[in-house]
Amino acid sequence: MQAAVFHGPHDVRVTDLPAPTPQAGEVLIKVQRAGICGSDVNRFRYGSHPWPPGFIMGHEFCGVIAALGSEVSGWQIGQQVVVEPTLYCGTCWYCQQGYHNRCVDFMQRGITGSGTNGAFADYVCVPAYQPHARPSGLPIEVAALVEPMAVSVHGWRLAEVEQPDSVVVVGLGNIGLLAVLVAKARGARQIIAIGKYAPRQELAYAYGAALVLEPDDPQLHRRILERTAGLGTELVLEAAGTPSSLQTAVAIARKGGKIVVLGVFHEAVALDFRMILLTEKHIMGSLIYQRQDFADAITILAAGGVDQGRHITAEIPLRDIISHGFIPLSEQKAAHIKIQVYPQA
Repeated sequence: MQAAVFHGPHDVRVTDLPAPTPQAGEVLIKVQRAGICGSDVNRFRYGSHPWPPGFIMGHEFCGVIAALGSEVSGWQIGQQVVVEPTLYCGTCWYCQQGYHNRCVDFMQRGITGSGTNGAFADYVCVPAYQPHARPSGLPIEVAALVEPMAVSVHGWRLAEVEQPDSVVVVGLGNIGLLAVLVAKARGARQIIAIGKYAPRQELAYAYGAALVLEPDDPQLHRRILERTAGLGTELVLEAAGTPSSLQTAVAIARKGGKIVVLGVFHEAVALDFRMILLTEKHIMGSLIYQRQDFADAITILAAGGVDQGRHITAEIPLRDIISHGFIPLSEQKAAHIKIQVYPQA
């Protein structure tokens, strides 16, 4: 089979490898579609710490079950599936409570495609607890968006709000745009989005945003106050992962408002915790997802709403993953929302 193997920064090699054989408790997936995540791009650019090189990336994917290992029940060869790539020990206190994303071994195990072989290949073996059945009405291109959609679904569930009067999504990359769809599906009465680049802003409107603002708009705070009766927003989903985006998210939340951090930060952020204390704002981290979040993401996406033509900005064969995938995503960030890869086997 063909596979894109990560060997180090700017060193991904598409090569021929033997197809893997499922071991006990595993299923073999014939990959149909895999999305290139921002974390994949960061590994391509900077490295894979703490996981040593020599693995196949790719964790946003769907496919068909091609073989079953021993001790596997509940799945059949030929079933269409979407893969939830979480890896966990299953025995620690967190796993026993159902919080698999908080597993004590999470940083060591990572997820499928981070340290262990993933979906930038014709075939991949995964634990039998990872797949979810793909509904027949869910196209494979949209099914490969379930994993990032589940990130936003999980953040929403952590916030424990029902039909908030106002939601702001900060950051309009793939996660942020899908967060707008989640807010709409969850009944938010007013959705405001903050982000750059006209194509993404237009898509945010199409997905349900009533107002889209530039992050450097000098009137940003005033405009949000005007739309929220002078209070600020009830819920903020931070999806950009930059110091300025988090500072904006905290500033625009109302007293007692909730700020859910979805973005991945690579540097420390200075916040005024005296102000946070005096306004009783709640800041919570949100780490990937749990199994119900993944199932809910499938349901939301199966109901429709994704503009495939605008959201999926390129579909490329696996052999072109470097020249038409990693390089443009590294050098032309504004040009793409999601690039997906299709194997050719």
